[in-house]
Amino acid sequence: MTLRTVAGQKTAETTADLEQWVRRLEDCPPISRTVVALCTRPAHGDDPATWFYVEADPHEGVARLRCLACGDARSIVDSAERWTYPPAWSCPNCSQSLAEVVFGISEDGGLARWLAVAVRCVGCGHVAGLTDMVVPGVAADVFAATL
Repeated sequence: MTLRTVAGQKTAETTADLEQWVRRLEDCPPISRTVVALCTRPAHGDDPATWFYVEADPHEGVARLRCLACGDARSIVDSAERWTYPPAWSCPNCSQSLAEVVFGISEDGGLARWLAVAVRCVGCGHVAGLTDMVVPGVAADVFAATL
């Protein structure tokens, strides 16, 4: 794993590094599971897409991913119902707008209770947390499969 700090900014080389970063988040519910975002639409065949444009609003707890390869947009949890039209994320280091995404899930008693959305810039590796949201007590395995 290659999780580094460059000029005071966390960087990662892979989604495994981003998963490690998410698991180490502080001042939040403990992350017990991570899920790498994949677009598995039939257009991708046996090779799921992993690069996304991401829109997120940390104040309202909403997020949406748009697959670079097929253009499919997917709202996270109940974001579509509460959409605030946030701008697309772009890396503060290199201005790249494509990211790999990892979801961090906090569980309590086998139920998913909280979700964090984090990104890794595909240009320079910068990592960032974009938003978080409360999950209404869904079985963690079922919830993880919906991401």
